Amino acid sequence: MPPFELTLLLILLIAILSLGARWLPWPQPITYVLGGVAAGFLPKFPPVRLDPEFFFLCFLPPLLFSDGWLMPLRDFGRYKRSILLLATGLVVFTTLGVGLLAHWLFPDLPLAMGFALGAVISPTDAVAVSAITEKLKVPSRLNTVLNGESLMNDATGLVAFKFALGALIVGSFSIRAAILEFFQVALIGLFIGWIIGVAAGKIRDVITRWQGADPMIEITLSLLTPYAAFLLADHLGGSTILAVVAAGLYSGWRDPLSMDVETRQTSYAVWSIVIFWLNGLAFVLLGLQFPHLLAAVTAHYSPVQLAGYALIIAIAAMFLRVSWFFPGAYLPFYFSRRVRETEFRPTWQAVLVGGWAGMRGSVTLAAALSIPMVLPNGTPFPGRDLVIFLAFGVIAATLLLQGTTVAWLIKKLGVREDGTRKKEDRLARTTAVGAGLKRLKEIKQDSVNQHELTALNLVIAEYEQRLSELAADGDAQTTARLRNHAGYHYRFDALRAERHAIDELWRQDVIADEVHRPLQQLLDHEESMLQAKPIQQDQDEVL
Repeated sequence: MPPFELTLLLILLIAILSLGARWLPWPQPITYVLGGVAAGFLPKFPPVRLDPEFFFLCFLPPLLFSDGWLMPLRDFGRYKRSILLLATGLVVFTTLGVGLLAHWLFPDLPLAMGFALGAVISPTDAVAVSAITEKLKVPSRLNTVLNGESLMNDATGLVAFKFALGALIVGSFSIRAAILEFFQVALIGLFIGWIIGVAAGKIRDVITRWQGADPMIEITLSLLTPYAAFLLADHLGGSTILAVVAAGLYSGWRDPLSMDVETRQTSYAVWSIVIFWLNGLAFVLLGLQFPHLLAAVTAHYSPVQLAGYALIIAIAAMFLRVSWFFPGAYLPFYFSRRVRETEFRPTWQAVLVGGWAGMRGSVTLAAALSIPMVLPNGTPFPGRDLVIFLAFGVIAATLLLQGTTVAWLIKKLGVREDGTRKKEDRLARTTAVGAGLKRLKEIKQDSVNQHELTALNLVIAEYEQRLSELAADGDAQTTARLRNHAGYHYRFDALRAERHAIDELWRQDVIADEVHRPLQQLLDHEESMLQAKPIQQDQDEVL
């Protein structure tokens, strides 16, 4: 099947699996993987051979860029110690532990290939973690640390993986050289990502000053930014992962203040559909590789043996992560006075949840698939198919075991939001409404005619009501919420009636497309404004 037609077929498969995922008791990535595995075993489904270099270039830049864009930069800096400790120490710990275990389970597997397997499965996957935890009500620190770790540990894992393969090829390994190269590629990648982010922002600012705001041009440049960071870092020998993340972090700090309303709304819509497609394709493609991997390794091991070995490796990776999380979370409080004075000690429940949320995903398999087919002397690369299959097994096991139980564990342990986000949200809304009310009263003091004064008083009354509702506490706040919710219900009913009326006029050819479309967009905008109102349902307080 031609590549374009195959791509359309895969997008259709994603849409079908997304519909089914709504009725299944686990996160969407699991449904995508299982759907890909099932499709791969269908006799007439076209085979898909995944090129690791294409996968890295096509999928990872926009996915990691969007995660970096959404990462709160302030919180990232606040918890950088915890993030960097996980992104470096835990990766090395897992690489060594899994490598020794794999060499013990498979004596014919070179120790360097065991370490390569450990390095491949050591990083958690940013796409998998964010897809599963984005809707969970966990403390803001835990959410920031998990997402920050999954963004940063890819570079550490890939550098360790590179050195493990190099040790196998040349027969030697230098820890000092590995550490120096890690810092070198990391710093180069971060610098390139920052430069690309700044340059892209300046170009968009210049275009806006010359031509005015153009959402299509700005969004196009935004979509190209992660690819520019990735390609330049790859060309200059820096970490491509960190370059993309750095560009995303900078753009996430810049864009919300520099974009106009139309560009922001359109950008969110475009990026949402792009991420939906790429996220779904990444996990479906993972599943489609399974039949080929299984056929490659069953010549030496039975399916039962392979399943058992993969499960052992996966459980070891999970155990190593949890066992690292507790010392990593508490030892700094014993040895550092500054940590004791500036940070809050996390609860053991939150630490356990963080240790359990270690899903692996597309980065792991793409790195495993990048293992060369042959050594420089032309002989087959030892253990390649086995390492790739075990990496896939770890991905499947962590998604199925950890991905399906994270929400249950959070509920069972009583891990809840710490109220930080809710307090900040209320402060921001109160400040914004107060500022708007102040400005309206300033306008009222100026000379306005009687007709304008009537309209202005209505707007001031609306702002005063909103401010009183935000400032209310206890029963008064509950009453305000109920009244507010009832009002929104009636306004939603009115909007639906308006939409039905203009749709009927359009269906009956009473109005043309040029009249119907702007009215429809206006109603869509009003409905989105209502949905963004601070309605707090009781179920939002419960997992």
